[in-house]
Amino acid sequence: MAETAETFGSAGIMLVVAILLVFSVLVLQFGSFRQSFIIAMAIPLALIGTFAGFFLAWIPFSFFAMVGVIALIGIVVNDSIVMVDTMNRHLASGAEVAVAAAKGASDRLRPIVSTSLTTIVGLVPLAISDPMWRPLCYAVMFGLVVSTVTSLVVVPCLYLLITRPNRGKSHAL
Repeated sequence: MAETAETFGSAGIMLVVAILLVFSVLVLQFGSFRQSFIIAMAIPLALIGTFAGFFLAWIPFSFFAMVGVIALIGIVVNDSIVMVDTMNRHLASGAEVAVAAAKGASDRLRPIVSTSLTTIVGLVPLAISDPMWRPLCYAVMFGLVVSTVTSLVVVPCLYLLITRPNRGKSHAL
């Protein structure tokens, strides 16, 4: 029991460190705390999906599930980066913030949904083949289902609410 608690404690600390590092890289990449916040908001959506899925399916949370959550964070952040970057390009080309948010979301809809679906389908054989890997696969699968659907709504809404109208003229927020 003590070893399990220590392992989860270490994994939890590493999860927090991973999220802080991801946020730091986003701030450096976009030069903006606001846009980094928009992208980082996809993380709680993914975690809600993972934890709700584990709760509803009565699956105990394990170390492998924690590893799956860390992988999931990378996938979800990548989807949000691509969407926000597309919105920024539309804004830089002269579109209004609302139009840039709508076009960015619609332009990235099919790629994000298709990559999420292929990831989920690709994890199914691993999830059913070996019980050891099942929690990792389920963590990614549950999180992707919820975050894909919610991120396609939440990220454009946050972009619309947080992005200043003069974003296209000046890169800094």
